[in-house]
Amino acid sequence: MIFDDFANFEDASEESDASEQSVYIHYPESKTIVVKMGKQRRLLYLDNQRTTPAERRARAIEAQKAAAIVYRLNPNPKNTVTIIIGTTEVVCDLDLLQSNSDFFCRGKHGMAYGLPISDVSVEAFISIYKWMAKPNQIILPPKLMSVFKAAMYLRIQVLIDQFMEEFSDPNTAREEIGFHMYFGLHKMNLFYMPLPKTMPVHKYFLTLIGTDDYIDLWPNALVSLLDSPYICVNSEVEVLIAIIIWLSHDYKSRSSYTDQLMNCVRFDSIPLEALLQLRQKCCISGMGRLLFFPEFEKYLKFAPSHNNNVRYCNRRIWVYDELCDYHHDAHCPMRNYITFDQFDRYQQKLRKAPELHWWHRHQLNPYVHNCRHEKCRRLPSAKTSLDTELTHL
Repeated sequence: MIFDDFANFEDASEESDASEQSVYIHYPESKTIVVKMGKQRRLLYLDNQRTTPAERRARAIEAQKAAAIVYRLNPNPKNTVTIIIGTTEVVCDLDLLQSNSDFFCRGKHGMAYGLPISDVSVEAFISIYKWMAKPNQIILPPKLMSVFKAAMYLRIQVLIDQFMEEFSDPNTAREEIGFHMYFGLHKMNLFYMPLPKTMPVHKYFLTLIGTDDYIDLWPNALVSLLDSPYICVNSEVEVLIAIIIWLSHDYKSRSSYTDQLMNCVRFDSIPLEALLQLRQKCCISGMGRLLFFPEFEKYLKFAPSHNNNVRYCNRRIWVYDELCDYHHDAHCPMRNYITFDQFDRYQQKLRKAPELHWWHRHQLNPYVHNCRHEKCRRLPSAKTSLDTELTHL
């Protein structure tokens, strides 16, 4: 929305009561909303920025889905108001809104409320509206923080209290829920919340790498995560690749954190031959080019030769994931021979997997020396003894 002067408008901060709530009036079939604060008036123009046809189609589809959900929850409300978020307009049950939020206490039938999309996204508002209609509505982990932010803006105290109770100890939450809580609260700068020092991420780590939230992690949180001995991986090379993925997203501004991140890699768990193969089979023009930079090469010399003793156990939590084609067990000499293409194919499979697939990863038994990879099986009975080789985390 873009603000503009309207009908002798004066600064509301000078004459109006700071605690007085704005009233929004929408003119039907128009792109304007009048905001009333006492005797003051302000005109809001709704989203008059230029957009591409594809963006307009996407917005229209989003608006249609939102309107369909709202109508399905309450098809014939007695009193209605129009909620306008960006270009999306949905007609909602005023009585339902007022029974859950003080924000709409002064609303009247036929009014419109323009909500800032930076505080209340369409997806978050629809989730909240569904929760109002059905209080047992489950909010998915990726939506947690956007819904919490919208609940704070709309002053929905019951929902805020539920979040605060959950936030009291994020470490007790399921891993991906704890991560979204940790990441979201820091992103919102809510430093008064009881935040843990590290993210509760273990089995969820490999799935997390393929998300936008991982790319947006701030450096100190990423260092804390990668330095943890509790993250679950198929190989230490995956930790190195995770660092390259984060740095390559914006290497110019992130290169100063290279040393901190590379110090998190247990190079004594990666043979030098595996690193040389990773470099040889990467695309020089892609993110793999970072491996040829001087600031990376100085770390590669710490990798031991394959003829020397390489620590395969007790440095991370080694796990088995049935979707991982390049997986080798802890003692297999081939466990660290991974390429960027293999890792990318694995990430593509994870993005198509069920949401809780990460929970079913198994911790390897470090005392079993049979590799379950088809090309590396040492004992014919290895397949029949698979259940005894795995222990749950």
